This record gives sequence, C-alpha cells and structure tokens, in this order.
Amino acid sequence: MALLAAFAGLCAAGAVAALVAGVRGTVPGAQVGRPPSRLQMLVRSPAWPNRRNRLLAGTGAGLLVLLLSRWPVAALAIGAAVYALPPMLSGRAPQRQIARLEALAQWARRLAEMIGASRGLEQALADSARIAPAAIRGTVGTLAARLRNHANPEQALRAFAEELNDPVADLIACALVLAARRRGPGTREALSLLADAVEQEVIVRRAVEAERAGLRTTLIVIVVSIAALSALFVSSQTLSAPYGTSLGQGVLAVVAGIYAGGLWWMRRLASLSTGARFFQPTPSATAEVRRSQ
Repeated sequence: MALLAAFAGLCAAGAVAALVAGVRGTVPGAQVGRPPSRLQMLVRSPAWPNRRNRLLAGTGAGLLVLLLSRWPVAALAIGAAVYALPPMLSGRAPQRQIARLEALAQWARRLAEMIGASRGLEQALADSARIAPAAIRGTVGTLAARLRNHANPEQALRAFAEELNDPVADLIACALVLAARRRGPGTREALSLLADAVEQEVIVRRAVEAERAGLRTTLIVIVVSIAALSALFVSSQTLSAPYGTSLGQGVLAVVAGIYAGGLWWMRRLASLSTGARFFQPTPSATAEVRRSQ
C-alpha cells in the first residue's frame, strides 16, 4: 500500500506540474541574457501542446489502472503506452510536414520572382503573405506582420524558422538572413536553387513515407492484438491472480519491457532521420519579436 500511495502521489504531482507549465507558459523577456534551457525549448516548441495533452492522458490512464488493478507496473505501462503510441501509429504528422515543405518550396520560388521584380527583400517578404500556399500561410502571415511592425528582419526570420521547425526550412531562412545582412545580388538565384532542393527532398520523403505506411499497419495489428490478449488475461481471475504479488509484478515488468523494446526497435527502423536543426533563435531575438507583435 505504501508503494501504491507513493506511485499515485508521483503521478498526481507530474500531472499538476505539466498542467501548470502548460497554462503559465513562459514569460516574455525573462532571462533575456541567458540561452534557453532544454525545458524552456521544449515548452516553447510547437509540438508542446500535443505532448502536454498526451502526458495528461497517460497520467490519467495510469492512475485509473492503478486504482482498478492495484498493479503499479501495469499502471506505468499503460500510462507510457498512452503517451508514446499515438505518434508511432499515426502518419498525420509526417504528411503535414511533407505538405509544409512542398508549400515552402512553392513560396520560395514565388518569393524569388517577387525579388526579381525590383522589390526590396522586406517588401517582398511582406507581400508574399498574399500568395503563400495554405500549408504555411499562417506562418508567412506572422512573418509579414512582424516586418510591418518594424521588427528586425534577421530576428523575424529566425522566429519564422523556429515555427517551421525543420532542418530544410532552416536553409531557406538562413539564405534570407544572409540576403538581409549583405543586400547583394544572387538572392533570387539562391532561392530558386533552394526551391529545387526542397522539391527533391519532398520526393524522397514521400517515397520513404509510403514504405513506412506498411510498417505502421503492422504496428497497429500488434498493438491491438496485445491489448485484446491483455484484456482477456486480466478478465480471468485464475490467470491474473499471481501477478498481484511482488514476484508477479517483477515478471510483468520484464514482459512489458520486452514488448516496449520490440515496439521501439520497429519504430527506429521506420524512422526517417532529417538531420539536426542548425538555425536557432537567440533569446534577445525572441524577446524583441514578441514585443513587436
């Protein structure tokens, strides 16, 4: 009972901390002179709301299983599964990312044409919000609004890259930052070449994602089979009774670890490495952009 109470208290504390962090967010301009910590970068990332929701759902599911079964290992396994399985079994996020890169290539090509029509870089960026593809229209519109509010172009472009959150998008943002610094010729040609490179990257990612679809189907079948067998197993008092002991919980932990390791290995085989991002906004740039909004 002491172990169960400690586990329940830990889960409740984690849920409260996640909820408070999600509601409060970060204070604009706080600790401007320091680089953001990993926790701050996690909370500021566009993926944080989805992760927070999965964390709360996993914590709630774990507490429910703990109250019904009195099995700490089962509660921990169910909570971890609720948090980790949705992105593993869903292909929506990669498809959205591919669509966003395709839109980014179209936008870069159109932007190159606008710059070639004797427009300045800032004016072309501000006007490009009207012709931006739907997948990135909101992000480009935010960039245009920041430039109209007289934000620093380099800082606005760094925030633009952070919102897109992709190594390929960093290349275009970096080219635009260099163009804003040097004000020299060649921006149009650079954007056109980058648009061609992004289009090739889209083709490669679509091919890889088509291969991953079959593996995700296999993962879904495995997860559904495990869930069905576990439900039948728990419903039998004769089969589930030995797992109520300390030894039984240890065996259950080993079994859950084997299943988790297998799913992680299959996920690793299906993952597509896009490289690490190299274009990060500085704290001062982020604070100034937020003040300009």
